[in-house]
Amino acid sequence: MKKLHLILFIFIVTNLFAQQRGNINVNKIKEPPTTIISMAASPNPFSTKTQINFNSTKDQIIEFTVKNLLGKTVYLERVDAKEGPNSIQYSRNNLTQGMYIYSLQTESEIISKRLIIR
Repeated sequence: MKKLHLILFIFIVTNLFAQQRGNINVNKIKEPPTTIISMAASPNPFSTKTQINFNSTKDQIIEFTVKNLLGKTVYLERVDAKEGPNSIQYSRNNLTQGMYIYSLQTESEIISKRLIIR
């Protein structure tokens, strides 16, 4: 008799949860649209200067940063990007040889890649 009660209890509880699941309103989180496409540095590695090329899907202000491997910002520039192909000229200045991370940041996204100075 106890087994029958246990089975009946499990059946009722399972059925209640199954019905509640249909009534739950799940709001999907909307991902912001991608506004930067195909970012690349050329040449990379470089010794004195390089060019960062990217495509923007709209006119926008982009923050271009270069950071060392410890995360310290060693270069920062705000760029007025236009819809379509864009480029940023970057000179080594007084940075030592090594690997750095360069990033393009918009209102909705950050894209980062590796940059090597030799």
